[in-house]
Amino acid sequence: MNSQKGFGLIEILIAMVLFGIGISLAMRTLPESNVATTRGRNITKATNLAQQKIEELLSVPYSDADLNAGTHNDPENPIDLSFTRSWVVADNVPVNGMKQIDVTVIWETASKDSTVTLQTYLTSRR
Repeated sequence: MNSQKGFGLIEILIAMVLFGIGISLAMRTLPESNVATTRGRNITKATNLAQQKIEELLSVPYSDADLNAGTHNDPENPIDLSFTRSWVVADNVPVNGMKQIDVTVIWETASKDSTVTLQTYLTSRR
């Protein structure tokens, strides 16, 4: 029996083709993962901005102008060059003596899910 040591040319070519296919498939997933990472980062940033505004509104007096019924736009807009924050206050919702506050943060993207809204309630008895 003849003993052959090492790899032949055919085996090396097959390994190179398989390696090339694997690399090309991996390269195709990179742009998709970048889009998903950016989307997640924007959602997290928008949620944090909305939560920050809710905490600010909960710390001001009940009769403050920022808690008057209606829509309010943040004077800091645009925030970080791409986020727009606003809030809507509704009086006597869900019951008399309470206010419902909806804080919305919007940012520009090609996708439809570029809005985060957080809701809270405030009572005059604090």
